[in-house]
Amino acid sequence: MTYRSRSAGTLAACILGGALALGASAATTAATATAATTTAAASAEERSLEIRQLRESVARSAQALALLTSHEQIERLQAAYGYYIDKGLWDSAAALFSRHATYEYGQRGVYVGRAHIRKALALMGPEGLEQGELNDYPMLQPIIDVAPDNRTAKARWRSDVMLAKDGKGQWGEGEYENEYVNEDGIWKISKLHFYVTFFADYERGWGAGDIPLAGPSVALPPDRPPTEIYRSLPGIYVPPYHYGNPVAAAVPSIEQDVQGPADLPADLVALQASANALAHRVELLEDRAQIEKIQRAYGYYVDKAQWPDVAQLFAADGTYEIGGRGIFIGPKRVLEYLVTGLGPIGISTRTGQLLNHQQFQGIVDVAPDGKTAQGRWTAFIMGGSGRTGLWGDALYENTYVKESGIWKFKTVRAAFNMYAPYQGGWRDGAVPNTRPDSFLPPPDLPPSQLYLTYPSFYVLPFHYPNPVTGRPAPPPNPAAGGVAPMSLYAPR
Repeated sequence: MTYRSRSAGTLAACILGGALALGASAATTAATATAATTTAAASAEERSLEIRQLRESVARSAQALALLTSHEQIERLQAAYGYYIDKGLWDSAAALFSRHATYEYGQRGVYVGRAHIRKALALMGPEGLEQGELNDYPMLQPIIDVAPDNRTAKARWRSDVMLAKDGKGQWGEGEYENEYVNEDGIWKISKLHFYVTFFADYERGWGAGDIPLAGPSVALPPDRPPTEIYRSLPGIYVPPYHYGNPVAAAVPSIEQDVQGPADLPADLVALQASANALAHRVELLEDRAQIEKIQRAYGYYVDKAQWPDVAQLFAADGTYEIGGRGIFIGPKRVLEYLVTGLGPIGISTRTGQLLNHQQFQGIVDVAPDGKTAQGRWTAFIMGGSGRTGLWGDALYENTYVKESGIWKFKTVRAAFNMYAPYQGGWRDGAVPNTRPDSFLPPPDLPPSQLYLTYPSFYVLPFHYPNPVTGRPAPPPNPAAGGVAPMSLYAPR
């Protein structure tokens, strides 16, 4: 089967143009139909009904496209905020907020209004960076939900923070729960709330080098105290989600074509086909956005050991294969694997434990019929407990299925690339891949492929061809499971 990727950014203009042209053409046809006498092909009443259905279809497509366009604009807005913060450009960052916006960072309290937010940003230092200073706050793993009226929105993000000043470095990580407002067609940040998971000394890492959160500033007191009181690592806190589980709480989306009488005249048949094609293309864009939400929500749920929410993301016959543990079939077995193998539900009692499984770099391809999809993702892992840090990365090749209008995981397969202790990292050693007998429970099926992790290698098969040449990806490497140079995998 051939899969095609569609981008909201590249298709927005052509779809909106098609919607406007279709609406204008339908209006012209309506005027002609009203004035015309009844013909053998279709009565004026049938023609009027068909045109009304066409207009409604175009209106639905235009509204859906407007929400998708806002989704993209909000993603750009938040990314711009991150780039400005990275370089200490406080004036530019503050300009992204609405006039009466709020800003809350960790336990520093709430600052109200754009002018006060500008001053609060300067608590990180003067405008611009100095020699030897690093202030990176990349904006990652977005889950964006635009209100149906397209006037407000909410989003969850995360940042892996990298700081340096006065010869000292720090790691940090946290999640955002933000709100946005559409003012005269321009999206602005109306609420920014950064929940800090941890800050840690660079040399000692998040396992042993935790740095307590700063409280409200004495030099620049906030307008309000912190909205929530919590401790960063080794303390545990789950920032509230603005959204429900993207499967359990999903509203079904079922595409419906405009259907007219069999004896419609040629001009209305052509308009009907165009309206249905437009609706289908917009539906595929919405499908991709929903799949991205499911994958990113999966990462956030794993972070906090919210195992029932993870299991709910799977179809009844969905499969789960992580590392070399083997394959687990169905939501109940997925839940059993997570609870038995990775610990009890919830992270609130696991003082000092970090389980971050961040989901990045997605390539999602929805099948032309909109019923199935495939996706490739990278997971960047920050883990550890008991004052010992761990990091790693894995590749996911997943499939998704749309059941009764709701997208779910069909297969989740994560191949570990590298796991290593924080101290010494992959330079000094690595953790071997898991096996079916590594821990309970036993899998339903053996691993689909035996392989070794770094310093060995395994190339997880690609679901897509080269996006430029169109050539299919090479087959799985014959050296999977053994130590071998990458030259053995190079095409001959």
